[in-house]
Amino acid sequence: MNCIKVFMKKFLFFIFVLFGICGYSQTDSLKFKNTNIVVGEVKSLINGVITMKTSFSDKDFKIEYKEVEEIYLNQTFLINLANGGHYLGKVRSIKPEIILIADEKGYSFETNIKNLTQLKASGTKIWDRFKGSIDLGFNLTKSNNFSQFTVSSNLKYVGELWSFNAGYSSLLTNQDNVDEIKRVDWNLDAQRFLFKDYYGIVQVSFLSNTEQALKGRVTTLLGIGKYIVSSNRLSLGIRTGLNYNVETYFDPTLDKNSTETNLAAEFNMFEFGDLSLLTDFTAYYSLSESKRFRLDYNVVFKYDLPWDLYIKTEFNLNYDNQPAAIGNEFDYVLNSGFGWELK
Repeated sequence: MNCIKVFMKKFLFFIFVLFGICGYSQTDSLKFKNTNIVVGEVKSLINGVITMKTSFSDKDFKIEYKEVEEIYLNQTFLINLANGGHYLGKVRSIKPEIILIADEKGYSFETNIKNLTQLKASGTKIWDRFKGSIDLGFNLTKSNNFSQFTVSSNLKYVGELWSFNAGYSSLLTNQDNVDEIKRVDWNLDAQRFLFKDYYGIVQVSFLSNTEQALKGRVTTLLGIGKYIVSSNRLSLGIRTGLNYNVETYFDPTLDKNSTETNLAAEFNMFEFGDLSLLTDFTAYYSLSESKRFRLDYNVVFKYDLPWDLYIKTEFNLNYDNQPAAIGNEFDYVLNSGFGWELK
């Protein structure tokens, strides 16, 4: 009987150790510059922040990537590098500041840990590859019965070679003895990574704007872009292409179609504490209308709060040197409010 008890104890101990080893082999670990180590499950690296799940916390950790010195990942990830490279594989440190990337095709190479700009776990549900946000605003004053409602939202999917983005914003203002002011703006775009830091883009967008007497402009755009700077703290990209517009106005006699060439730039700062900045502009020069020029400009300041909430200030500007309503070449919106982000 004693022999059986001893055997069972050894057997259970062996099973415990075996499961412990197996469990450990499925974990990821990070070593920081201050020599601290965290073990758990890395979910993503986006905009300079690592999201990590651990067994001792009911909430995911948000870790600044710039503080990480070594990284050991046992899962398969979608990997983006600062030079524009995109891989599906695993990452592990071989010495401080140097990592080894081994993709699923058997190719492996070494690079500096700072060159790693994005990670998305490919073995998790497809929902984990989405990121989005929504914010609302409402103003009401007794004077002139003024009321204003704003809504803005964004949803993005990032894959190994493809990324998709959808955005929507609207503004509605009413007050006594003044015509209703309404503005609606939405866009859908798909980007395909080509080689190094080049990408192709297809976009469909819509703008309705009472200030410029524009009932609706549907724009279909095709272009190619390049990231001039891409790091785990900021990015700068430019693109160019052609677009075709179908424009309808509140005065039907002004309806028209047009073809344009475009040049755009985007600057994104995302790892400066809780503050982030995104600004972009697109210039359009008409190929079918004489001397027509348009410009779209946007800038967004965002400050992160606990529980995935944030404060945001956004400015949007549209310029058309040949508007339907004379004297309304410019239209702009300045909006501030609270929002919630899906991570």
